[in-house]
Amino acid sequence: MDHIIKKMSELELVRGDFDYHATRVAMILVFFVFSCQKWFDYEAHALIPFISHGPLIFWLYPVFGVRGAAYFLGSAELLFGLLLLLGFWNRKLAVLGSLGSCATYVATVTIIPFFPDAWAAPAGGFPAATLQFLFLMKDVVLLAASVYLLKQDILRAAAELSPTQNGIVRQEAMQ
Repeated sequence: MDHIIKKMSELELVRGDFDYHATRVAMILVFFVFSCQKWFDYEAHALIPFISHGPLIFWLYPVFGVRGAAYFLGSAELLFGLLLLLGFWNRKLAVLGSLGSCATYVATVTIIPFFPDAWAAPAGGFPAATLQFLFLMKDVVLLAASVYLLKQDILRAAAELSPTQNGIVRQEAMQ
């Protein structure tokens, strides 16, 4: 096993930025796909149980209404996806996109403890979860990916600000 690990550790795929770029592309795709859904009436109504129980986003309905809340979220997701995309060329925009991504998934992950009927009664309850609850659970992974991008983007932006420490910051960003 040690031989395999040593050989794999020498691969450019492992030593390079593939994980960073792959994570950025995946997040961009997620934001664009999910933002597009928010423009449809069926999605606006499908979001009601999520937004209604979100301790950080419940205010969207009194302020914007059902369709307005969906439009607001769709616009924010489109903006964050665009910032993540532009982050390939501009480190400061990358940081903004990653911050927005973190905020998005903090807002959705905080719904999890408050989501009603999370456990599937027909299957005997806990640990069998409903599909709506499981849909929220994916956001735990997306939050982790967002935090990873934010760390990388901050380190890379800092390296551009201070070229003398570029090697040190670059090395830390790749760890």
